[in-house]
Amino acid sequence: MQRRRFLNDMGKGTIALAAGTSVWSGAAFAAASGLDNGGLPKARSKMPDETPRLPRDLEKLVGNTALLKKPDHLTVAAYLFPNYHPSAIHNKLYGEGWTEYNLVRSARPWFQGHQQPRGPLLGELDESKPATWEKYNTLAKQSGIDVYIWDWYWYNGEPALHEALENGFLRASNAADVQFACMWTNHPWYILFPTEQTDGKPGYPPSYQPPDVTLEECWRSMSYIISRYFHLPNHWRIGGKPVLCIWDPNRLEKNIGMPAAKKLFADLRAYAKQLGHKGIHIHSSGFYTPNSKEVGYDTAGSYNPLDWTTRRFQPKENEISDYEVAAADVAFKLWPEHHKDFKVPYIPALSPGWDSTPRYIMPKKRPAIPNRDEWPRCVIYNNESPAAFKAFVQAAFAYLNKNKEVPAILTIACFNEWTEGHYLLPDNRFGYGMLDALAEALEIKGTHLLHGK
Repeated sequence: MQRRRFLNDMGKGTIALAAGTSVWSGAAFAAASGLDNGGLPKARSKMPDETPRLPRDLEKLVGNTALLKKPDHLTVAAYLFPNYHPSAIHNKLYGEGWTEYNLVRSARPWFQGHQQPRGPLLGELDESKPATWEKYNTLAKQSGIDVYIWDWYWYNGEPALHEALENGFLRASNAADVQFACMWTNHPWYILFPTEQTDGKPGYPPSYQPPDVTLEECWRSMSYIISRYFHLPNHWRIGGKPVLCIWDPNRLEKNIGMPAAKKLFADLRAYAKQLGHKGIHIHSSGFYTPNSKEVGYDTAGSYNPLDWTTRRFQPKENEISDYEVAAADVAFKLWPEHHKDFKVPYIPALSPGWDSTPRYIMPKKRPAIPNRDEWPRCVIYNNESPAAFKAFVQAAFAYLNKNKEVPAILTIACFNEWTEGHYLLPDNRFGYGMLDALAEALEIKGTHLLHGK
């Protein structure tokens, strides 16, 4: 859910694809981009053979293979993006019953070998239904996922996109099998279908503002999370304290000021204690801030670091990025850097992939000299695979075993975000492969025999 990156990309002229609209055919794209192959273009992407990658170089990069053993008392937490169910906010924006499944099924390949659309193997399940979560919770438990971290929104003075949590997960008969926490997600909500104007430029209808516009609204929204969810028996706790995640600590500090942010967290902890809790474990889920410890965060992470890491480390002439290389960069460049820079323990964050093209329309012009910022204007990976993801998970084991002061937790983005191409749920490309790869890394045997049971 790199929505800040998504908005920036759209500002460069990339346009989301609406369900029911026409899509560029391979021939049309070839004509517009100056290609003469009459079909989908070939992606131009090449990394030197000696570039470190996973899974090939895992043992070499780790050095000591004993570090690849699963840490004792490990917790695996997976983020959830709750936009695959009818919701009040989208009924207003798009019409009754709209969900992001519309974008999933409308996706089309942009180049030869581009695997789109990527559909859910289990079907377009309504995540506001308990039956959906009874199925998902079974898969999560079988695969070793202990916790869901819900992207949690507050717009116009009330919760938004909360129906999956409230009506679905919490009412599932097996909700106790998976713990949960909320990530207070402080970014604006935007229209996923920007309007193309007569001058060819995209225009963006107004979006909803997040609660960090005022200290008072921060308090109202976060205290709601505390009073509504912290008392539930399956709420995630670290050291006996309920967990609250914050999406963007930098934006929070910028909007209300660092002294106000410090006071907010102190007051929230006091409020939680009044309600009988030990306090709050506050985790920053994305975006580095040098003020983590001073403001009052207990741990830090990176939601999905793949997109940002690729933009930083892989050359722009690689139109299509390499997942195996990006995973190695995250594990052996980014995590050590953040471990050193953050003043609080940094929890390793990883992902099975990334491809946000279902939210875009492909650029009409492709430069003769490859430049990822001009085409495709977003990060798309090749070499995604269950084997590479398993090695990524094992690299997180090595990080945790090496840094014993860091809580034995790893986070995965995402369990279900189809429209950004980072999800663990079974799909029409790898089947149950990503969940099975996670289970294998966690030394859980025979999960492939349990599917459908």
